[in-house]
Amino acid sequence: MNRLTKISLLAVALLLAGAGGYRVWYGFSARSHWRDIRPSTPEAVGTAVPGLDARLAGCGAKIADWPPDRAALAEFSQLCHANGLLPEAIQGYRALLLVDPTEGRWPHRLASILTGLGRLDEALPLLQRVTEIAPNQAIGWFRLGEAQLKINHTAEAESAYQAVLQHEPGNVHALFGLARCDLQAGRLTAARSRLQQATVADPDFPGAQSLLAMVFDQLGNASAAELARKRVTGDGHYMAAPDPWALDLVAYCHDPYTLLTAASAESSDLAPKNALPLLNRALQLAPNDARLHRQLGNTLCRLNDKAAGLKEMEIALTLAKDDEKIRTDLIKILRDQKEFNRVEQVVMEGTVTNPDSAGLHFEAAKIAALAGRRDEAIQHLSLVWKLRPQETVAPCELATLYFSAGRRAEGMAVLEAVQKTHPNNGSVLTLLVRQGIESADPRTGGWLARLESQPESAPDLPELRRSYQRRFGSAP
Repeated sequence: MNRLTKISLLAVALLLAGAGGYRVWYGFSARSHWRDIRPSTPEAVGTAVPGLDARLAGCGAKIADWPPDRAALAEFSQLCHANGLLPEAIQGYRALLLVDPTEGRWPHRLASILTGLGRLDEALPLLQRVTEIAPNQAIGWFRLGEAQLKINHTAEAESAYQAVLQHEPGNVHALFGLARCDLQAGRLTAARSRLQQATVADPDFPGAQSLLAMVFDQLGNASAAELARKRVTGDGHYMAAPDPWALDLVAYCHDPYTLLTAASAESSDLAPKNALPLLNRALQLAPNDARLHRQLGNTLCRLNDKAAGLKEMEIALTLAKDDEKIRTDLIKILRDQKEFNRVEQVVMEGTVTNPDSAGLHFEAAKIAALAGRRDEAIQHLSLVWKLRPQETVAPCELATLYFSAGRRAEGMAVLEAVQKTHPNNGSVLTLLVRQGIESADPRTGGWLARLESQPESAPDLPELRRSYQRRFGSAP
């Protein structure tokens, strides 16, 4: 073997040894770094959140050493996020930024947690990263615009909202955001134009109509402002933009109450369709939870699937027979479906399961009165009056029933008793005047005078005046 060959072989051997040493050093360094950033398994939450502890433990075992199982790390992070274990979710998402750097969901979700915690300075670079990794995801641009607007970076916010419109022309949330940018910059007419575009794109979007009314006020157009206010749906508050990446977290939530709360929020934001996957997931976890069946029933009814909604509400009542709210909701749906026989059955059962429910006894009184069962109706109304002495509807109905039964003295006794605690109630005074005219009671003039002095005039006051004059021969 010549000298040149020996030198070449030695060089190759040294390179191989160096490479092996580097791999050993790199492996040790990577493991050491992973131990530093690896998310810690949260404390056990127990049976209140069924199945979560076992699922987290399984993921924890797969990410204990380097290299971690990427799918297990993603599952772990999303499990923590979906179940409110936010410190561990933050650790998991930060680790995913290194392990899976090309996936836009991780910085997006980490930013949403940090924003919710008020750490917008940490969230902003993550939101910018989302738009770089996933430039075609409109929600990424929208969240960036919202963050920039919060810190008064109006130009940057406008740019982000415009990017949303490039991907989704006519997006009502982006138009609304641009209008807010215009307002922040003092451009009232531009804001008005954006908001008018938003109301055309979605006439039921409450935030746009509400803000448009304010803009019209500032522009001095009071009539247009009033018209915009009349068009506001719901309570006029701003509805958040739908986030497809957030909906994916539903499958990772193991807490039925968290899912119920989220579903209620979606319904409150006039987005009942978004509540369905949340409720279906919750029912997988807790199939015998009456609250979930009730919420699902109401949600389906809002989506005009009354038959399915009725079925869910019946299940809810079967699971919680003494829940007055469920029973009341079921009665409403049954009435809408014209299931009047079933209405009576549910109401009457409710007076037994909830004997102190004034609402159910009042419903029972109406049903009995309509069916001609006057004595039964009187019993229910007497109980309602006893349960709610501060209200006058039941005693007025009770007095009316007495009068219709020819039991005038009992009816007058009810009205005179109510009058002592509600001396200026219009309904009570009206009934007293009518009975006083019919029986020529000398106190009628005083009752009529008090009725006339009320701030809100009784609709049948002119007719009562004429009847009084005919009966007593003079004006009151």
